[in-house]
Amino acid sequence: MTSMIVRRWYPLLWSVVFLASAYATFKLVQSLLAAEPANPTRDRIRALIGEADQLLKTLDEQRRG
Repeated sequence: MTSMIVRRWYPLLWSVVFLASAYATFKLVQSLLAAEPANPTRDRIRALIGEADQLLKTLDEQRRG
């Protein structure tokens, strides 16, 4: 009798496991595809790195030329 009750719960259990894993996968994909919010500090750091790269290229060209 106990095994019959357990057998009835297996489909429900696996359905819950499936739905939980599907939801977790959805949230993971959603977080990976979400656009990054604007960050002025990050943008300024990238701009400074770009300026430094340009200065290094200019100095290298002057040294060679």
